[in-house]
Amino acid sequence: MSAVMEGAVIQTENLSKVYKRWFRPGTFALNNLTITVPRGSIFGFLGPNGAGKTTTIKILMDLIKATSGKAYVLGRPSSDVEVKAKIGFLPDSPAFSPQLTAREFLNICAKLLRLPPEGRPERIEEVLETVKMADHAKDKIGSFSRGMLQRIGVAQAILNKPELLILDEPLLGLDPFGRQEFKNIILEQQKRGTSVFFSSHILSDVQEICNRIAILNKGKLLCTGPLDDLLACSGTSVTIAPGHDDILKELIAMAAGTEKQPDGAWVLNLGRNGEAVRRAEELSVKHPGALMISAMHENLEEFFFQTLEKDRAANGEQEHEQA
Repeated sequence: MSAVMEGAVIQTENLSKVYKRWFRPGTFALNNLTITVPRGSIFGFLGPNGAGKTTTIKILMDLIKATSGKAYVLGRPSSDVEVKAKIGFLPDSPAFSPQLTAREFLNICAKLLRLPPEGRPERIEEVLETVKMADHAKDKIGSFSRGMLQRIGVAQAILNKPELLILDEPLLGLDPFGRQEFKNIILEQQKRGTSVFFSSHILSDVQEICNRIAILNKGKLLCTGPLDDLLACSGTSVTIAPGHDDILKELIAMAAGTEKQPDGAWVLNLGRNGEAVRRAEELSVKHPGALMISAMHENLEEFFFQTLEKDRAANGEQEHEQA
């Protein structure tokens, strides 16, 4: 993979970072990482603490240098200064001047990003509305909660309408309502053509919005690819539109689980019941639009921990063999 892949917003090739210590062997923070993030994707970068996620992000942003390997962002080497104008970035622990108001801070960011002066105030107000901070535009940042700081961090990251968003633990410090709003922001950015690459420990949120993931452990890539391909199919679900009580009555008796939606629709878990699935397919043909059949996949959290356990077991066997 010596050439930059067409359509990739992030591409790494055998990327490694070794932290050396006096008179001691170097420690791999990142070990031969090779990943590709396609344009238009929402890519979840996962792993336990110390897996190498923040190290990777710092290399992509050219905040630190890799020991070996290559990293490309938007088709250019990660060290290319000009490409930074097309990226929105939120670090894991953002630090903002506490004496500035939210609007003053974003105005400074807009100047640094060289946004045209004539459209600058309007764009600042727009991003404040997007992150639900317009009511706090005149408040000093020093008075903000952790969640409010995250919102301002996201605001500065999308200020320049970036082609690529790189976010390190953006959900940290947000309450469930705030996390839902943030997920909506990410999805909206994707609709506008922005690719999103972010790390997170909140796996349920990752499963909800990401279409591709990578899992790291101790600097090593364990797996990467489309989320649906990595998560095994665990059965079939059927969503029955409101007003179709006859269909609901027939299928609910064969369901392993049920859930009523706020709009009155019902979601039935048919599991691997072949008879129930066949009947649902017959009813969908007979009553177009009355029900939607979809595959169910295993939980990302279960897959994540199973993947880590397999890696630890494999390393344990290797260590035993070498001992």
